[in-house]
Amino acid sequence: MNKSISAVISLFCSAAVCASVFCACSDPNVKPEENSSDSYVVDVSGGAESETLLEGFHSYGAGKTDPVEVSGVEVKVGDFALRSYELAFMMAQTNFDKPGDIPLDLLVQYAFSHTLFKNLNEMTNHAVQYRSASEEDIRAELKKQFGTDDFPVTDSVLYNPEKKLFEMWIPEYGTNIFYTIDAVNVDGSQAEIITTFYNELERKTLLGRTTITVKISDGAPVIASLKAE
Repeated sequence: MNKSISAVISLFCSAAVCASVFCACSDPNVKPEENSSDSYVVDVSGGAESETLLEGFHSYGAGKTDPVEVSGVEVKVGDFALRSYELAFMMAQTNFDKPGDIPLDLLVQYAFSHTLFKNLNEMTNHAVQYRSASEEDIRAELKKQFGTDDFPVTDSVLYNPEKKLFEMWIPEYGTNIFYTIDAVNVDGSQAEIITTFYNELERKTLLGRTTITVKISDGAPVIASLKAE
């Protein structure tokens, strides 16, 4: 008789535990742990890396994305992979050996855009927006991006000599970027970053490839040259 009672009690307790677990899993107020990454979710349970497409415009990087050191300076290779995309596929600058090879108006537009957004693929214009920037702003951004501001920027069509300001409608650059950094070659005071870009998250359809060379100027990494196909 005692064994029967014990069996019933044991069965009841097991059912209660199962019910408790089921309720916790089905409770809409119980939220799964959120991933803190802004770019993608990585499955580390084994095998290939997997990604989740997020709302809005983001960049989804894979491959050799870890920073490297060049002449004692950290180079964030993922950032420069994005710069190569912006220059090659947004500005149509697929081959330059030095920043001065870039047409002046595009050079100024690139710098102007970067005074507003760190990553141009996040740049959207859902409402008509007209922005202005000073010559000091443009030169500072050129120096940051290319290590020099030695350009006749006030000759650009974006410059309003009467107002002594640069003026521009905000471009609609917003897009997702899917890429894999294939190689990072460090040689002396520069690094060559080779990146393949794709049209979709699954990386099945090739968009293009870039090779951007980054050098160290005044203790900071800057763009030296670019080739794309």
